Amino acid sequence: MLHSSIFFVPLHANIKQPLMKIQKTILCLVLLCLAFAGSAEAKRHRVKQMQMYMMGVAISHLDSAVFITDMQLVDSITIEKKTKFLMDRQLYSMQLRDYLSGAYEGGPFVCTVYFGSSRKKMERRYLSLHKRYVQGSNMQTVLVDQSQFRFKPEEYVEQVILEGQAPKKKGKK
Repeated sequence: MLHSSIFFVPLHANIKQPLMKIQKTILCLVLLCLAFAGSAEAKRHRVKQMQMYMMGVAISHLDSAVFITDMQLVDSITIEKKTKFLMDRQLYSMQLRDYLSGAYEGGPFVCTVYFGSSRKKMERRYLSLHKRYVQGSNMQTVLVDQSQFRFKPEEYVEQVILEGQAPKKKGKK
């Protein structure tokens, strides 16, 4: 008797089990969609637009040349609120690289962009870079004036990447 009662399953339980699984699956999908939409909305509020000081340094190893731009105040730069880090910073490096490729011959340029909200800190960084490359290096140094090159604000486009999808490359405008 004990043996038969262990395997006894009521008939109505067999009907309810598939329905319960479907309901749980639908509930999980709805919660997942809400969480994903909430995280995308939260990310949108994690960035802000503000003025930043920027300067760029480009090195051409083929010519042993260093290009240093003036420090510039650029409007409408998008930064992350929490870390105060420049969003789409590679686009600003590409601006400098594209200008130098057109204006100077010398091969591929390795470009770096420095940014900050404090003018004093950026002046100190400019002086340290100037000292490193102009005074203490055997590389040819070219100072790029603001009349020759200016950084332009880039439009920040939020990209939401779903799991399993490869990120799309941004093209030139």
